Amino acid sequence: MAKAIKGIFIECEPDIREVLLMLDAKEKFIIEDLDSRHLFINAAHLAYVQSQLDKELESTVYEVEAMQQPKNA
Repeated sequence: MAKAIKGIFIECEPDIREVLLMLDAKEKFIIEDLDSRHLFINAAHLAYVQSQLDKELESTVYEVEAMQQPKNA
């Protein structure tokens, strides 16, 4: 008998896919790794995936501050 699992189709950059694959090693949520830009994940793990991805991106992405030019007096 076939078993159905509710899932979510995700399209992402290959770099984000690698982060998701790393997170999947800790908490299995990927149902199918479709190709370099698409994943099918378990819908029950969506909140976990979003929060962990946000944490990972916050720790590795840096904002560039705009350079301020001195004003001529």
